[in-house]
Formats: sequence, C-alpha cells, structure tokens
Amino acid sequence: MSSNTNTQSLKEAQRTALQRMLATSKQKPQNGGGYGASLSMTPALLADQWKIFIYDLSCRAIVSPQMSVSALRKEGVTLHLQLEGGENAREAIEDVPAVYFCRPTVENLKIIASDLERSLYSRVHLNFVTKLQRSEMEYFAKLVVQTGSLGKVASVHDQYIDYVCLEDRMFTLNKTKSYVQYNKPNQTDAAMELIMDDICYGLISVVSTLGALPIIRCPRGGAPEMVARKLNRMITEQYAI
Repeated sequence: MSSNTNTQSLKEAQRTALQRMLATSKQKPQNGGGYGASLSMTPALLADQWKIFIYDLSCRAIVSPQMSVSALRKEGVTLHLQLEGGENAREAIEDVPAVYFCRPTVENLKIIASDLERSLYSRVHLNFVTKLQRSEMEYFAKLVVQTGSLGKVASVHDQYIDYVCLEDRMFTLNKTKSYVQYNKPNQTDAAMELIMDDICYGLISVVSTLGALPIIRCPRGGAPEMVARKLNRMITEQYAI
C-alpha cells in the first residue's frame, strides 16, 4: 500500500487512532488552552479531563503494544478495566465518563447495557473495533431504551482498527485457531463465509488506518481469491475511508 499524503508508519497511524478515540470525552477550554486556562476551568470541565478506559480481551491485545500505562495516563485515563468478568467486576464511579473499546458482539452489548442501567459512569463513549452491524445496533438500542439509559450514551463509533500492530509495518489479524477453522473438512459454506468476512474487516481496518487504497493480488481460486474479492467489494462500498 502507498499514500502520497500519509507519512506515518502503520504503528504510528494506529496509535494516533487510539489517541483520537480516547480524546472523544475530552472537552477543551475555550480560551486557548495552556496552564492558565486550566485554572479557570469549572469543576465539571476539569473532571472531564479524566476518564475510565474499558476494553475486552481482544482489544486489550490491540492496545498493549501501542500504549503503556504512562501513555494512557497522558491521555487522561486514570483507570483501565476489563469488560468481561460479570456484573460485579466493576464498581460505580458516577462522576467520571467511560470510554469503551470492544468487539460488537451480543455478549459485549449486554454487558454495556447492564452498566448503563446501573449508572456506573456519568456517560459513556462506545468504540467498536470493527463495524457494528445493523442487527446488533438495533438489538443494543432496544436494550438501552427499555432500561431508560439511552441518555448516558454520549457517542458511538466504528473505529476500524481490528488488528494488532507489532512493528512499524508489521501486523497480525490475531485470529486464534485460524488454521483449524479454515481447514476443517466439515466446515459449512456459511461458516466459511463468516470467517472470510472477519478477515476482510481486519484488512479493511489496515486500509482505513493508513488512508491508502491497496493493490490487491492473489492466487486464483479458493480462500485467497474469496478474500480478495470481498475486500475489493468492501473498499468500493466504503470508499469514504
């Protein structure tokens, strides 16, 4: 891939995307910023400089190579917690916003809806590592409307950073047991289609992060061509990236 406008490495670009995600709950002072500006901020604005960061296991693997605890602290993260773990895994901190970063699975949506219903945080910014499908979005909307907690949701974003970046120009899609899944003799066509979609969303995340259109080459036939055609179609449909 190449880009005339983007000189960042893939790792730098992903780190920038993570920093931008964490900045979504930050309200900047209106008089130009700086040390003097922070003294004139109201208690509400000052509290907004700090946040809780909540992620699931797969997203922790994305964040860990990119941001240390001190780097998270610089972005205003005072506490980072794991999403999984049951209803009593996290205590209420009602005067602080939370930034969620996770996969858009039904299980994760249920946990988030439960957190909203219990008013654990002042408001939440939801960041999904890949596309939130319409069916899941409608399911989640139904949950939060039923519990009357929709007002706690400050923003919802599809981040498209579904890959683990280990070096400046080296990444992995981090798909566990992928070889076994791709080569099962009894694998159904429907299951294989979902696996190919998952791979393509990971690849389109890389394309989106770099802001570059790729040249796609693949051998004819089989899974490689299937992935290449799906990826080409996704890029065409989401050309705005």
